[in-house]
Amino acid sequence: TRNSKLETRNSKLETRNSTNTGDAVGMNEGKVIDVWHAAPMHAGTVFVVPDGCRDVIVTGNNFGVVDVHVSPLFHTTLAIDIQPHQQLTGYRLQAGTVLDEDALLAALAADEHDVEGKIATFASSNGNLTEALSCMSQRLGSVASIAAELGVSERTLQRHVQQHSGKSPLFWLRLARIRQSALALVTGNSLDNTPRLSVCDIAFEFGFSDQAHFCREIKHWFGVTPEQLKNRQDLIDQLYQAGY
Repeated sequence: TRNSKLETRNSKLETRNSTNTGDAVGMNEGKVIDVWHAAPMHAGTVFVVPDGCRDVIVTGNNFGVVDVHVSPLFHTTLAIDIQPHQQLTGYRLQAGTVLDEDALLAALAADEHDVEGKIATFASSNGNLTEALSCMSQRLGSVASIAAELGVSERTLQRHVQQHSGKSPLFWLRLARIRQSALALVTGNSLDNTPRLSVCDIAFEFGFSDQAHFCREIKHWFGVTPEQLKNRQDLIDQLYQAGY
C-alpha cells in the first residue's frame, strides 16, 4: 500500500514536471528577499560566503549603470576584488527562484530602471522545489530520508531539485547544515539555545560523522577553521543575513 501511494505521488510529480510552467506561482511574490547597497571608497578584497541565493547585481558610477550580472550559486567562500568609486546594488533572490537570466539581462540592457519590476517579470517559483528546499533546511537528514518525508522516490527528488535549482539535493543539505551549525558555533548555542556548546557537541547535534568531519566542512565552505571563523566578523555577519 505504501509503495502504491509513493508511486502515485511520484506520478503526480512527474506529470507536473512535464509541463512548461510546472508549479510556477505568481511572479516575484517573495522572490526578492533583500536589497543591499555598497559604495566602496577604496580598492580591496571582500569575502562572500555561500548563502544559497543568487543576486542580481547592478554596478554603476556617477555616469550611470556600467554592468549588470547575476551571481551564481557557489560551494565555497569567494574572495572578490572591489574597485573604489562604484555604487553596487544587489537584489537577493529567494533560494530556489527560477530566473530567465538572459531575458532579464536583455531587458535591463534596454532599460536600467525598475530592476525589481523586471525581476518580477522574469522570476518564478516552483512549488515542489520550494517544498523540497524547506524540508531539507528543517530536517537536515539524508537525501533518502528527505525523499521519504516528501513521499517521493530518491531518484525523483534528485532529478527534480537538480532540474529546477541547478544543484543537487546533497548541495542544499550540506549548505543548510553548515550554515546552521556555523551559526551555532559562533553564538555558542544549539538548536534549542543551549549555551556554550563545544565543537564536538555541535558536530554531533547537526549530524556530522565526527568533529573532524565538521571541521573539514567548515574549511570547505568558509575557507577557515572553526576557531578562525569565531574571529572573522565579516563572515559571521553574513550568517545573519537573508539566505538559505
